[in-house]
Parts: sequence; C-alpha cells; structure tokens
Amino acid sequence: MTSYLRLPALAAAALACLIQVGARADVLPEERADVSWRTYDGGGLTVQGPAVLVRKNFADKVSVSAGYSVDEVTGASIDMVVLGASPLREVRKQKQLGVDYLYGKTTYSAGVQSSIENDYDSSTVNAGISQSMFGDLTTISIGVSRGWDIVTRVINAQRQKDPNFRKRVDRKTWSLGVSQILTRNLLAGFDYEAITEQGYLQNPYRAIRYLAGPGSTIYLTGPETYPGTRTSNAVAFRVKYYLPWRASVTGKYRYFFDTWSIHAQTAELAYTEPFLNDRLIADLTYRYYRQNSASFYSDLFQFANQQNYMARDKELAAQDNNAIGAALSYDFLKSKKWFVKKASGSLHYDYIMYRYKDFRDATQRQLPAGTEPMYHYNANVVQAFLSVFF
Repeated sequence: MTSYLRLPALAAAALACLIQVGARADVLPEERADVSWRTYDGGGLTVQGPAVLVRKNFADKVSVSAGYSVDEVTGASIDMVVLGASPLREVRKQKQLGVDYLYGKTTYSAGVQSSIENDYDSSTVNAGISQSMFGDLTTISIGVSRGWDIVTRVINAQRQKDPNFRKRVDRKTWSLGVSQILTRNLLAGFDYEAITEQGYLQNPYRAIRYLAGPGSTIYLTGPETYPGTRTSNAVAFRVKYYLPWRASVTGKYRYFFDTWSIHAQTAELAYTEPFLNDRLIADLTYRYYRQNSASFYSDLFQFANQQNYMARDKELAAQDNNAIGAALSYDFLKSKKWFVKKASGSLHYDYIMYRYKDFRDATQRQLPAGTEPMYHYNANVVQAFLSVFF
C-alpha cells in the first residue's frame, strides 16, 4: 500500500518543488515536455519510477497539461519487519490532466488526478484562480480540491483482496497564496492550506504493541484504531533576495497543526549561484523539520484497549529531522533549433536524517520492551530531469 507508505515531510519536500516565489497570474506557463526519474532509498524501502509531463498552449489563452508517473515500492519498513511481514513489491500508477485559462490579469485553473495500486485507489479534482494586481507586483491565488479514496486490503502472497474490507476516505482542501514583489531584489510570499479528511484514515496492516501483563518485559500486538476525522492547517512564509552578483538566497518557514494535536515546523534555507553566463545553475539547501506526537500515539501501550484511539505509526511520533541537498541545472540548448526553443537537464540530490524521539526500534527483541534504542535512519533522494521547451 504505497499510499500509506507516505514519505515523511522532509522527503515530500525534497521530492517536489511546491512553492514558486513571485509567480505571475497574467502569463501562461511555458510550453514544455519534462521527463524525470525519482528515487527514494531509506528505512528499508526503495521508491523509484519515471514521470512525464507535457504542456501545450493554444491561442495564448489556454494551456493544457497531461502527466503520467509510476512509483515502484520494494522492501519493508520497520513497522512491517516487527510484524514479520514479507518484503513488499507495489506499483502505483498516476495520471493527471490540467487546464489553465488566461483572461486579462486572471488565470483560471482546473484539473483531475487519479492513482491506482493494489489496495488503494485515489481520485482528485481541483480548481483555482490567480489574479495579478497593482502593476503585477502582487499575485493572489485561491484553490480548492476534493478527493475520494478507496482503501482495500490484501490478505495473502497471491495479492488477493479481502472481500469484506472496503473503506472510503473523503478529503477536501482549501488554499490561499499571496506573492509580493517588495523591491527589485526582494520577493515575499504567504501560503495557507486547510485540509479536512473523513473516513478510514489508518493503515489496515500496521499494529500497536502493548505489554503482555503488569510488570512484563515482553509485548503483544494489536490493531490500530484512529479517529474517523482529521482537520489540518498549515501556514508558510517565504522570502527570496537577489544578490548583486546574480546569486540569490531563499528562506522558508512552515507551521502545521491539526486536530490530532500534532504541531510541526519546517525551516529551509537555500542558496542559488549561476555560472557560465547562466547556463549552469547550482543550488544548495538545508531543511529542518520538527514535530510532536499525536495525542493517541504511543510506542508501547500498557495494556490492550488502553484508550479509545491507539496508534503506533512512526509518522505520528515526535521527531527531529534534517536534510541537506544539492542540485545542478544546465541549459545545453539556449537558441531555437527546429521546433525546440531551449532544453535543459538537472540533477537533484537530498540526504535526509530521520531521528525519532519516542519511536523505538522494536526489532531489538533481546531487550525488554520499552528499553530499545530510539529508531533512526538516513535516506537518499535523487531526481533527474530532462526538460524541452518548444
């Protein structure tokens, strides 16, 4: 179930560039085709696969994009190792289609996305509007999306599904973004996002652990039980400053909180330096992520049915994570040739260090329950892109 093998926040941030500083609403995105390969390796899991995205404009008013990606997941996380599960091999396929319509200083956007895997199907529709104002110094964006997910459960090595297990997740997202050009060298932005989820929000395979009895040093396992609803909010601030020698420094801060009592903070600092008349661009980044544990999370419960909701998902545990990254982008074609205006390639690498503060390495079965060392691991994220503009 790759949808439940959700990469932690630092990995998600490393795998996608979600924030664009200074984006304008009165200009359509460039026509282009992107081919990429992404790899995540850490914590006993390897996630890798290709992605393709093509964008075409019509009459300088309409931009249509279509994308397809495949993620192959192999290995077993520590949660599955503790339960004695065999290494998995899952394939997730995702398709997306989007359209942007430009009218004056306003861009209207809509899109659909669907993904399919052995035990999780997801469908999402979204719509948004962006408006440039005050001489294109300010851009305001508003978005909304609705998702419908179906959760099933595989019960044997032949990948057969449990005919009596079929759960639903409904998700709504609202977003607001403001980008502001403050000076010729300084840009700033603000983003807000709210998400409401309802339905089956847990993993059908993961389990809690609890003591076998009072004073016991061994543990037993039982099913997790999550609340049926969750509402989360996130606010983000960012600034970008262009230095006199054409380099730039970017700072970002994001604060997240939800109804499960999780509070998380992300801070990022990036430096960008161009070389070879801007044909080669180098980026260095440092990212820090910190969160507390959910209110119903525990690494080791004292007894079964200790409380109404019980979870031992390490992504709900308290953690302090750090990531360092580097990227190189090179324009190997800057003048038009045939139908191609320009072409570029880029390589991104992130090294992420996950450090959990209340999630123990339960594979150390020779130690008394609750005395195992805290779990930690490192991950490597590599992304390679080829972009052709036409």
